[in-house]
Amino acid sequence: MLERIRNFFRRRPTTSASVGPQGRTRVRTGSGPEIVERRIPRSDLDPDAVKIVQRLTRYRHTAFLVGGCVRDLLLGLKPKDFDIATSATPRQVKRLFRNSRVIGRRFRLAHVYFRDGKIIEVATFRSRDEDTPEPEDGDVMIREDNRFGTPTEDALRRDFTINQLFYDIGGSKVIDHAGGLADLEQRLIRTIGDPELRFREDPIRILRAIKFAARLDLDIEASTLCALQKTRSDIPKAAAARILEEINRFCQGARARRTFELLFEHGIFEVILPEVHALYAGRERCREMLLDLLDGLDQRTAGGIVPDTGEILALLVLPGLVDALGWTADGKASQPRALNTRDLVDETVRPLAIRLRFSRRDQETCRQIVMTLYRMVPHDRVRRNAKRSILRRQCLPSAKWILERLGKKFGGVFSSAATYWGKYQGEPVEEERPSSEREERPREAPGRSRRRGSRGRRGGAQRQDGHRTDGRKNEESVATEKERPKPKPGEDGWDNDYFFSALPTVPQLGEDDGKPNRYGTVPIGSIENKNENDEETASTPQERRRPRRRRRRRRGPATVAANETADETANETANETANETADETADE
Repeated sequence: MLERIRNFFRRRPTTSASVGPQGRTRVRTGSGPEIVERRIPRSDLDPDAVKIVQRLTRYRHTAFLVGGCVRDLLLGLKPKDFDIATSATPRQVKRLFRNSRVIGRRFRLAHVYFRDGKIIEVATFRSRDEDTPEPEDGDVMIREDNRFGTPTEDALRRDFTINQLFYDIGGSKVIDHAGGLADLEQRLIRTIGDPELRFREDPIRILRAIKFAARLDLDIEASTLCALQKTRSDIPKAAAARILEEINRFCQGARARRTFELLFEHGIFEVILPEVHALYAGRERCREMLLDLLDGLDQRTAGGIVPDTGEILALLVLPGLVDALGWTADGKASQPRALNTRDLVDETVRPLAIRLRFSRRDQETCRQIVMTLYRMVPHDRVRRNAKRSILRRQCLPSAKWILERLGKKFGGVFSSAATYWGKYQGEPVEEERPSSEREERPREAPGRSRRRGSRGRRGGAQRQDGHRTDGRKNEESVATEKERPKPKPGEDGWDNDYFFSALPTVPQLGEDDGKPNRYGTVPIGSIENKNENDEETASTPQERRRPRRRRRRRRGPATVAANETADETANETANETANETADETADE
């Protein structure tokens, strides 16, 4: 393979020069590609992409800018991203760039990562696999595309002529292998080779043709359009993730309205979104409402606000739920009773989410937007707490601009609700009432705080009795202590009844006090009378206190051993003494 590539570049093809439009020089190299000298300013190119191409060229690899970036630069547009095609394999690219990673299974390539999340795609030149036998069932879908080839083979295997253009940075030349420059001048979208075969190889190319026609304002060539309508039923064969990705790109390119107009016109909408099409069936009002919402979405996207997948899903299902939500074309909202908005949205979104693999987060975003819109209209029925809840929701910006579009289209309560909610930018502030309506709240008397001592409120709380809860003394308590007479020497200042004054009173006992009752117990009064003399002997509260038990010290091994030895000695001594006493008694 490497020998073939070397021989290809060693050949000296015959060249013929001509002057094209705008004074460009076109060079036709025999039956090979058409080379047009076109200098693109370096300021229009991505500096990181230029560095990648220069490094690959320095290590003797062929590298060009390819695809959509070259097409947009020739049309005078700003490219969204820059792709590079090279003769280096993905592993060779990974060796040259430490900030790269090899991805893909069906189509292996390298991603080079830069700051701020920027990714530049570097792909190896590929060729069509002619050795693969044609399947018996006629399925020609490309499921593996990892056969490397030459730049010419790589260009001829691409989908459309306008996407196979190469740009040589070093030579400032545009290389055209399939007449893409002529189609750009005529503003046509044309497939490379047999259009029906191209669409059957990869049905996503049908959606890409619609996307380019809407975004670049191009026309689809007649044979390509005929094959597109013939093979549109093959789109569900493609991976669900790729279909969802294209739907997101439809709505994130600031040309969503024109894209969906083409989808309706060529019968592709009911193929990629059959669940939503069932909601719109026979209801032209829903289709007009969707196109109007997509027009507002394009304005937001042009302003730099890119919608997420959940918001796009809400726009698709909302027009089909208008009647169920009680919204009428004359601008009225009735809010039907016993309507569970969450269940209504789930029943509509769930089949679509399962088929196209919408994430749970996107489903919840769609659900929250529809539920918020339902609660926002009409605004005069929204309670105060519900208003606070609405203004705290994360989906509020999306719900507000959708409500504005509905207000412009339907008027009535939608217009007034859009004006009302438009003045709030976030969580509501307490509305100011006139001074005449304000009520002076009486100050609450200072009460005891929940915590005492230094753990209470900062600064300490003062109770009604003048004591503070933080352990400190206030001015009144200090003055009271100064006026209180000091106890005389020898007196402790305590009253004998100090501790017992707070106890409940004990009823007077009868004559039978102190005798056991039928249960065999003695009444409490007899016990108190019995201990009266003992209490009278204790003159002070300190003497009446119960002595504290001394804590037993934990004995260590040495102490235990010593105690055991002492016990054995004592036992032996006691036994000897007892034996001696017994002997003496026997002698006597």
